[in-house]
Amino acid sequence: MGFGGSAAAMVQSIRNNAKQLAKRNSYFEKDVPSKYGTSTKIVDYKRMSPAQFVAFKQKLKENELRRQKHLAIVFGSVMFVIIGVLIYFLFYN
Repeated sequence: MGFGGSAAAMVQSIRNNAKQLAKRNSYFEKDVPSKYGTSTKIVDYKRMSPAQFVAFKQKLKENELRRQKHLAIVFGSVMFVIIGVLIYFLFYN
């Protein structure tokens, strides 16, 4: 009444999974590629001083505001073109 095959495979699988977990690096230590092609360092905000954290939050707010303005301009211009084409086909064609 041995458990030879199935139990041994289970134990081996558990050991392999534990070995992989031990080799993992911290997420904040690696360089990650950004969408512009240069690698950037991930910022660990938990290790920042309060003054650095305030500056970091301000920078994030400015970037988000810039992104929202860009989206509004693109969306507005696309809608302007669509409405212009629609008016042309409805009234002048």
